Amino acid sequence: MDMTHIQKWRLFAVVALVFCIAFGLFQYARPSKDHGDQPIQVTLAAADLLAAFASSDSTDALVIGQVIAVQGTVQSVGAMSLVLLPGISCALAAPLTNPSLYEGAEVKVKGRLVGYDALFGEVQLDFASLIDS
Repeated sequence: MDMTHIQKWRLFAVVALVFCIAFGLFQYARPSKDHGDQPIQVTLAAADLLAAFASSDSTDALVIGQVIAVQGTVQSVGAMSLVLLPGISCALAAPLTNPSLYEGAEVKVKGRLVGYDALFGEVQLDFASLIDS
């Protein structure tokens, strides 16, 4: 009688383990949320955004995770990244076709606000894209 009871517990444990593994794989393979269709919550100049994070009192209006638009001058550009003066780091959602065209240009970038990196002194955006100003 004890063997059937032990076998039931083993079967239950195996089924629970398979369920947990399947759920974990489903969550891992799930595509990330598309922030490109979300409306812009706030539009700021790059210097104003950095100043808001530099003084901790002003960040109450800026919620981490909001989709914002930032306008500024491009300091450096890569295929998948863009840095605006004075220190807004943007991880692009799609690669730029000709990154050298944007070096030193005035651009407007839409992206999700990730936060402030105190070590590098820069505000970070991800899922960023260039928009028409």
